[in-house]
Amino acid sequence: MIHRLVAPLVGAALLAAVACGSKSPPAGPARPPGPSTVAVALADVGLEASTLDRAADPCADFYQYACGGWLASHPIPADRARWGRFNELSDKNQGAQQAILERAAAAPTGPVDQQLGDFYGSCLDTATIERRGLDGVKPLLDFIAKAKDARGLGAAVTALHKHQIAALWAYGAEADNLDSRTAILTLDSGGLGLPDRDYYEGEAFAAPRAAYLAHLQAMLTLAGKGKAAATLAADVMAFETALAMITKPAVERRDVSGMYNPTDLDGLAAMTPGFDWKTYVAAIGNPTPGKLSVTSPAYFQGLPAVLKATKPATWQAYLLVRVLDALAIALPKAFDDEAFALKAALTGVTEQPPRWKRCVDATAAALPELLGQPYVAEYFPGESKDAAQQLIAAIADVMNAQLGTLPWMSEATRVQARGKLAKIEALVGYPDVWRVYDFTVDRTNFAGNALAAMAFEGRRQAAKGGKPYDRSEWLMPPFIVNAYYNPNANNTALPAGILQPPFFGKDRSIAANLGGIGMVVGHELTHGFDDQGAQYDADGNQRNWWQPDDLTQFQAKGQCLADMYSTFETLPGKHVNGALTLGENIADLGGIKHAFLAYRKLRAGADKAYVADGLSEDQQFFVAVGQAWCSKDRDEEALRRLTVDPHAPPKWRVNGALRNLPQFAAAFGCKAGAPMAPTATCTIW
Repeated sequence: MIHRLVAPLVGAALLAAVACGSKSPPAGPARPPGPSTVAVALADVGLEASTLDRAADPCADFYQYACGGWLASHPIPADRARWGRFNELSDKNQGAQQAILERAAAAPTGPVDQQLGDFYGSCLDTATIERRGLDGVKPLLDFIAKAKDARGLGAAVTALHKHQIAALWAYGAEADNLDSRTAILTLDSGGLGLPDRDYYEGEAFAAPRAAYLAHLQAMLTLAGKGKAAATLAADVMAFETALAMITKPAVERRDVSGMYNPTDLDGLAAMTPGFDWKTYVAAIGNPTPGKLSVTSPAYFQGLPAVLKATKPATWQAYLLVRVLDALAIALPKAFDDEAFALKAALTGVTEQPPRWKRCVDATAAALPELLGQPYVAEYFPGESKDAAQQLIAAIADVMNAQLGTLPWMSEATRVQARGKLAKIEALVGYPDVWRVYDFTVDRTNFAGNALAAMAFEGRRQAAKGGKPYDRSEWLMPPFIVNAYYNPNANNTALPAGILQPPFFGKDRSIAANLGGIGMVVGHELTHGFDDQGAQYDADGNQRNWWQPDDLTQFQAKGQCLADMYSTFETLPGKHVNGALTLGENIADLGGIKHAFLAYRKLRAGADKAYVADGLSEDQQFFVAVGQAWCSKDRDEEALRRLTVDPHAPPKWRVNGALRNLPQFAAAFGCKAGAPMAPTATCTIW
């Protein structure tokens, strides 16, 4: 069942009692002054005093004020590139998953346990993995060995793609931009070994390139290429560089229209002559996909020339490394260690996570909704789902009211915006129908199990093309600490994994919950109206529903935000890319604003005001926002994220949004012109 955001809003009294605990009392008569103020501790409302840095000026750097205590007392673990509140909660959830999997591996009680336990157990069995060597991936290696001409290359690429290993390109299915009722198979550039095309040029990425070249040589040596490994590594590096140069930059990939280029099999054949697309689509599992789309015609048009200029031996070496990197955890330790060496160079980590953690993650990736079933049954209380639905409804109600106050929006556009908001559907907690994973798991063959899981997902994606689009499908597993908005389905999902402190708790106050999970909910709802989401209508079709003047003003407001974020420095001389992060920044700003207004509405008329360790309820709300995003990155990881991540760094997700909200400045008494209360601000929603 899909839960609609337009469900009638329950009363503030019920929401206070059920969703937000007993620390904030239900709505009542107008609040009298003075004596009604009640002093409590931050812990009483669900916040943490130790996380704060009381010596910091919240009007100068609120992130330091909200997170300074946490930042000072939480070094980045040796096996992590980033460490933050999301990671802490993810670790907690991972521990819960481990308990489930250890029990299933030791004493399965049914088919779900058997499949989970055997997959997890096969991953932990490093002695058998070592003994098997490369046997588990031999079917793919055999295809690669025959890639000596165009036909052999096509067969090898197809074999890898059947197992969702990106080589030259990748494929998946999503709703058709112009007909959201139908799924469309989409082909995208892919298969680079470095994080992004930008890594293949420029002095800033010289060290990662050197590390990757060394990695290529090491992997090829382990695979038996002997003295030829060094030459082959250099050739693969040159080949990937050529692919990178025809790949769209990250900012261009945010162009919704530019990423949607409908075609068919004949059109693909015209772009890449010599490749047998009919055989390809049949092999991946959909011989009649109908309409297709490519994200970059220029990439597919440029691919034949790059391939023609490359020796078959280089193709083979490139494909070989793609397989070895994709399955390193399922191969002997030398391969696994080399894959980690590259990760260390790119992210700054110094230790490999324990094997059990990586096996939990591998099982979760292969069987997400299978593992989700016992996780939800054991760790997700039913009242959390009800409370989250009520919070979503409260924030949607406020957003609808806010749409009526925007002076820059005409009535014609406003009607369209409200209609879209009314049709947003909320998926909360977990799927109503669980996915069935119909492949066999062998306790003694982890590489084979991994390939079987990858092939299952490949078939599942391919089969969607040309079929009705399933709006109820979850795009995240229930145990993940995250949330999303899908513009094609016009729905949002709030998995069970994030419905815990420091985001949400049934005993936290309204201010704390609305600052934590409320900001997340508001963020995802606002994605329907960010620079990309605003290009889709209420039914998930890409359609311009804006009046021309309104659209011009909206785009100008977005440019204001992009320009502002581009001034935020993360590393010396390295700034946030305001264009790359624009959608997330719009969502952060709108999400916090709408969550704040929802909190205010729910607390209106309360007969008591709670002051927690000297902080007013308004201040508590903003502290809850900050505390959810406390985080730190290694320099290598910070550089990677500045290049590829559409989200701004956590510090600027907090400070960047709050400095544009007059409610924040009022809550902390910030004087005009202070860093957190600049005279020039950006407002959108």
